[in-house]
Amino acid sequence: MKKTILLSSLMTLISLSLLAQSKSDSLSIIKMEKEIELLKSYNESLSENLDITKKALNNLINDKNITDETRWISLRSSIVHSTQIYKKLSDDIINLKSRMTDQDYQGFINSLGSIEGGPLGFSLEEVIMESAKKIGLFDTKTKMDRFLEISNNIVSSPLTSGVPFVSQAFFASNSLINVAYSTMFTEKKPDFQKLGKFEGELNKYLVYFSALDKANAINQSSNSERVVLLENLQLELLAKLKKDSAKLGYLMPERTSSETLDIYFNRVLSGFSNEYVEQYVSQVEKKYISSGQVNYAALIQNESELKNYSNQINSTVELAKKFILYYDNFFELADNYHLKVLEALELANQNNIIQPKKGTGPSETPLQVYEKITKNLKDKKTVRDNGIKASINISDLRQKIEKVDEFKFL
Repeated sequence: MKKTILLSSLMTLISLSLLAQSKSDSLSIIKMEKEIELLKSYNESLSENLDITKKALNNLINDKNITDETRWISLRSSIVHSTQIYKKLSDDIINLKSRMTDQDYQGFINSLGSIEGGPLGFSLEEVIMESAKKIGLFDTKTKMDRFLEISNNIVSSPLTSGVPFVSQAFFASNSLINVAYSTMFTEKKPDFQKLGKFEGELNKYLVYFSALDKANAINQSSNSERVVLLENLQLELLAKLKKDSAKLGYLMPERTSSETLDIYFNRVLSGFSNEYVEQYVSQVEKKYISSGQVNYAALIQNESELKNYSNQINSTVELAKKFILYYDNFFELADNYHLKVLEALELANQNNIIQPKKGTGPSETPLQVYEKITKNLKDKKTVRDNGIKASINISDLRQKIEKVDEFKFL
């Protein structure tokens, strides 16, 4: 009786073990089949990708080995998909460089630094005149009129307009302060307290201009650096393309003296296209057809240049990943620039220098003007950012990288 129970228990354990093993194998197969389903999200080469994966899956399940045919299909696919990265990456670099400065968004920020009738509603010339009169800067009308005349000449001078945009305020203010000091010294009893009040009035405006000037200077510097980084990335990509394309039978044309780097890249890639690569690898495959069958073993063994190309694909992927870092960094720096401009506008709001524009329309409060400006700025940035994201489509580049990783030479 005990032996029967023991035997029955052993049979049960063996059955459970086999069932668990069967479930494990089933789960492995199910997992692989799910990976096949994921490929359906890709728009390009869908049927080809499914065939390749199914063949590899069948080989793994049935033979536990990868056939020469599967190796060739994997090698061919990795080559084709990697050459697609060249075109996508080149286009994205050119696109981001061209969109580094958006005319509408940047133009609006530049207008915020205007010393004459900008969106904030004040004219620095009028501020100077009104402040000087209100404080009674000089003891005689003659001196006051002379100072105001000089103020008008300095603000409207071509020399002032030639100074970088926001810095015009500092140039004009410093010039006027020097004139005021010189005029003050001609008085019998100079009242430097009045001059201090006058400087204090101007300083409320200069604090705003200074914050805006600093934001613009940092942004201009970072934009210049990013353009250099992108052009260096282009040169790296071009050097690699020259080596890789030769392995696929394509000799790059020489760059003419009149061609920019962007135009030259476009010309090269119009020749070294996806169609060219597809045709080239098909011709290579045809050389090994005998009696209607492809000798995949001989193909893989003899076509060393294709294998060498495939072995260098990772470096192409790394260049694409570097661009993604530059792309993400662009938005980080752009967001920081936008924040700095908003902080400058907040200073203008706090210092009460914003003035509603005079006109026939309904009157606005300074706060309403401030809120309208900040909203306008945010809206323009959103339009700019969405335009870049739509034109570059970084998700497409990431998918192309994934496809190359998926079909690495086995």
